[in-house]
Amino acid sequence: MKDTVRLSIILTTHAKEQHFNELLSDVLQFKSGNYEVIIINDASDVVTSKFIEREISKSDNDRVYLFEHSRSRGRGISLNEAILQAEGSIIWAPLRADKLNEGLLAEAVNRFVSEPAAFWVLDYNLPDDGLKWVDASGEGDLPDDSCLVWNKNIVTPNQLFFNPFMDQLHGAELAFRLKNENRWIKTDPFFVISEDQSIFAGPNDQKEFLYSGLRMNVNQMQRQELVEKLGDADFATKKIESDNQNLVESRHYLQKGDANKSLELINQFLKRNPSNQEALRIKITSLEKLRRHVEAAELKHNIFKEQKAEKAKEAEEAKETEKAKEAEVAKETEVTNEKDEVAMSPEVNEEVNEEVKPSGEIELSVVIPTTGHGKVLLEQTLLKLDEAVESSTTELIIVDNASIDDTFDYLEQLTKKSFLNIKVIVNQINKGFAASVNQGIGLAKGKYVMVMHNDVLVDRDCPAQLIKTFKKSEEFAITAPLVDKTEHKAQQLEPVKEEKIFTTESVDSCCFMIRNTLLVRMDEGYQTCYFEMNDFCNQVQEQGGTLAVCANTQVNHQQGSSIKSLAFHLNPEAKWKNRARFLKKWSPGKERKLSTEGNHAMRFQKLGAPYNPMEPDEEWVNTIKKYLTNEVRTEILRNKWTEEELYTIVLTLLIADERELLRTMEDRLLQVKPDNELLTLFILYYYNKNIFSRCRHYIQMADDSNPLFELFKLKMMVTDKDFDKAIPLLNQLLERHPSSPELFFLAAEVYKENNEEGEAKSFYAMANQLDPFRYRADEAAFDINI
Repeated sequence: MKDTVRLSIILTTHAKEQHFNELLSDVLQFKSGNYEVIIINDASDVVTSKFIEREISKSDNDRVYLFEHSRSRGRGISLNEAILQAEGSIIWAPLRADKLNEGLLAEAVNRFVSEPAAFWVLDYNLPDDGLKWVDASGEGDLPDDSCLVWNKNIVTPNQLFFNPFMDQLHGAELAFRLKNENRWIKTDPFFVISEDQSIFAGPNDQKEFLYSGLRMNVNQMQRQELVEKLGDADFATKKIESDNQNLVESRHYLQKGDANKSLELINQFLKRNPSNQEALRIKITSLEKLRRHVEAAELKHNIFKEQKAEKAKEAEEAKETEKAKEAEVAKETEVTNEKDEVAMSPEVNEEVNEEVKPSGEIELSVVIPTTGHGKVLLEQTLLKLDEAVESSTTELIIVDNASIDDTFDYLEQLTKKSFLNIKVIVNQINKGFAASVNQGIGLAKGKYVMVMHNDVLVDRDCPAQLIKTFKKSEEFAITAPLVDKTEHKAQQLEPVKEEKIFTTESVDSCCFMIRNTLLVRMDEGYQTCYFEMNDFCNQVQEQGGTLAVCANTQVNHQQGSSIKSLAFHLNPEAKWKNRARFLKKWSPGKERKLSTEGNHAMRFQKLGAPYNPMEPDEEWVNTIKKYLTNEVRTEILRNKWTEEELYTIVLTLLIADERELLRTMEDRLLQVKPDNELLTLFILYYYNKNIFSRCRHYIQMADDSNPLFELFKLKMMVTDKDFDKAIPLLNQLLERHPSSPELFFLAAEVYKENNEEGEAKSFYAMANQLDPFRYRADEAAFDINI
């Protein structure tokens, strides 16, 4: 007779591969007859699936149960499925358990049975109230799933479930719901809890903790605190912004020679971003400058070991895929032979003519992000790409960033046809170009990775020529073609290039190629777009890589097609913000000092404008304000200035927000004709101050109809609730920019004012979907009773 099952161990393939493999091998070797092992293979890759099969076949445990999903359902749903199957009264669903000790585990199970509780926490303290849980989740202070054990006999079935909307910390969220009304015990662990065991919750998971808190029986004050926290749209992103600042500052301190401060900041960043390649490189360099060579060497070794393991996995995946294809070919051949035999019989006159093409190892991965209304552009791009690559050795990776046309259906059709061995990454929100490229590179199996915009038409020989260029020199880290429309002079078609391969300092992001071994990744802090490629090129060169342009081939770029559809070009503040981020990162420590030579306008001109005119740095502003003594102000008002000098002075006063002096000098602009750049700054300046009369004044000074000025007209109409004029203009702009998140937001505002809540929520959601960095998810979409 079999022993009674006391412990159900649940393993899902959502754990990191190394940890999952170690856990599976360990638990399948346990000798106790009181344990069962439930494995949920949630549509993992072929290598992991084969590993599971091998380990199960080696195990003597006849209480091992495997459940497989054909498509991924997430860890929460997988855990709930396993709980329904579990026979044990004690449930443990670990993600990582280093040096797992069967003897200590057996003692712990005996202890759990003799000291009944709803759940046990391994070596962690739990917070007291809801807000502290949310804060702790963001700081990595909550136990991961491995450090929680559940008692199925005490926790009722309607309570014992894992939140399927969580990305991580499923166990901690369950503990949060159970803690106040159930007994729990802190106890010793039966494995080694690693220093990096903790998980830092992302914005989505932190919000789920808030939603759970609001569903619980809490007092009015606690409920109000949770609601206020939920109403702070930026609460979960402030830590991310702080992390990004730590990364930038750590680089600055390293460049200044302060390796100690650099290391302190980068360690803070790595707590939440342990796999960030740029941060790891900064840490290694800091350690080496501090002569802590042993630690630096150990970190390098760990990175190398992870890369080696990843390559081994890729090789094994390729091998398994090849085996599967060979088996399929053999099967098709067998079927063909059977048909041939039938065809030779007198009863059948049909001729069977099937060609079996040999499969090849993937050499090239092509990564193409797309968003908005991108299908038409993407179709043209893929038609030209198909003519330029060998289908058997190429894989296509499309990153669908929350497209709002029928891109999803189109990609589904391509997947069914296995067009260029396609893989599709679907993001529920637009993660931005940098993040999308990183996602694609992370999935790529080819020796080379070519990144393209969705509006690029490649020459037939383009991919082959870029690969050929790599073979000219091991120093080449990026290769890129000539481009018919580009701001990068090195890639322009004219003048004709004498050299066929030459180096440059930056290339256009519309089409470039890297080796898959390149460790550098794009900085995702640039959000949707602008300056991420400049940063990427700098990172590559900082690591000793060279950028090469191949003049033997070219691409045609329908430049700005996606940007125009999304109307991102009508948001200059986003570009200025990224420019400031880029320049502060790569040109730190520029001293702000006014010249003592020349007149006031010349001195302002020599000082230069700040990187972001709408968010000038404090040092620049203080320099101007300190300079503007009463005497200087009087001279500026009394002197006569040339048109160029007047522009310089007015621009300086505007950026420094010297409103009183600016207003007086503005009157002189009536005598001249400001260009659109200066008009744009004035319109933004007064719009942000809600002084619409001055906005309209400067819009009227423009000769031609400018799309940006039209947008500001619309924004003022919506704010003033002048919907009779706003709606026709909104429709007109949407025809030009059908994927614009800003226009969707304005449409939502119009619907909201007209009490059409359903339509308003729909447009708010689309604005968030296409630009989540600027438009937060509409909290009104969640029905929470207060």
